[in-house]
Amino acid sequence: MGEGMMEKYFGFIEQDLRGGMSVVFGCLVLIGLACLMDMWIGIDAARANKEPIRSRPLRKTGAKMVDYYRLVMFFLLIDLLGLCFPWWSMPYATVCCTAGVLVVEGLSIVENLRRKRSHAAEVAGLAAEIVECISPEEAKKIIGRIKERQGDKEKAKAKVKG
Repeated sequence: MGEGMMEKYFGFIEQDLRGGMSVVFGCLVLIGLACLMDMWIGIDAARANKEPIRSRPLRKTGAKMVDYYRLVMFFLLIDLLGLCFPWWSMPYATVCCTAGVLVVEGLSIVENLRRKRSHAAEVAGLAAEIVECISPEEAKKIIGRIKERQGDKEKAKAKVKG
């Protein structure tokens, strides 16, 4: 009779752990997907702005994912301590941590999308100005402004590097 009762309790504990670990695994997968999506959209924005794609930002994405996973593990320890309380049945802290990480990554994605769109709108506006030119001299002036802007951007990039 005592053994049957112990097996019943171990069955409940196993079921709770399996459910909690499924939630934690889902959180880790969501964080990984969010980081990869941010990297992908960042690369697209760099291509749209004709910026060189280097390996350093790609390495930073890997480091960022590891940092996020460390943070999740810290919150998982809080959840393990929370199991001492009868009302703490799921990894609530881990889910809150994941929600925070997803908000941060979402804001980064929105920032990269804005960067990509601003460049596209600028190019479309300049193309419309060139088409609307009455004379070839006006078109040459606009093309000269475009070249000046490009030179200013290159000078700014050189300052940042130096």
